[in-house]
Amino acid sequence: MTKAIYLSIKPEHTKRIVTGEKNYEFRNYYPKQQVDTLYVYETYPTCELKYIMKIGNVIEYPNKIAKTGYGNDEFNQGLKNTKYAYEIKSVSLLENPIDLTTLKSVYGFTPPQAYAYDSRYATLTEYLHQSKISRIV
Repeated sequence: MTKAIYLSIKPEHTKRIVTGEKNYEFRNYYPKQQVDTLYVYETYPTCELKYIMKIGNVIEYPNKIAKTGYGNDEFNQGLKNTKYAYEIKSVSLLENPIDLTTLKSVYGFTPPQAYAYDSRYATLTEYLHQSKISRIV
């Protein structure tokens, strides 16, 4: 069964992920529950829930990332000031991204500072399960 979290990511980083330049997302935390999916809210100026990313291995520093990619060398050298690297296996785009006004008014969604489990926004999560998506990476 899919277990997911909601994350906020800046547009410059999502662009690198979508182009395949960035293949890990770096964070200082790992949820207590194992997750395999990220629901990505793209921050200002986009302000939309836009992507669904499947993740693979999560690497904890000082373990090393074997692949090349944006930020990977810095992580391996301990220069990123982050403890975890989430491997991005695939990226899908919601056919109809959800803007912040709708997220707040319809789903009670607040963009997470760290992360939020999918169960916190059960109605939104159910909507995402039924949404049309296009795999882009």
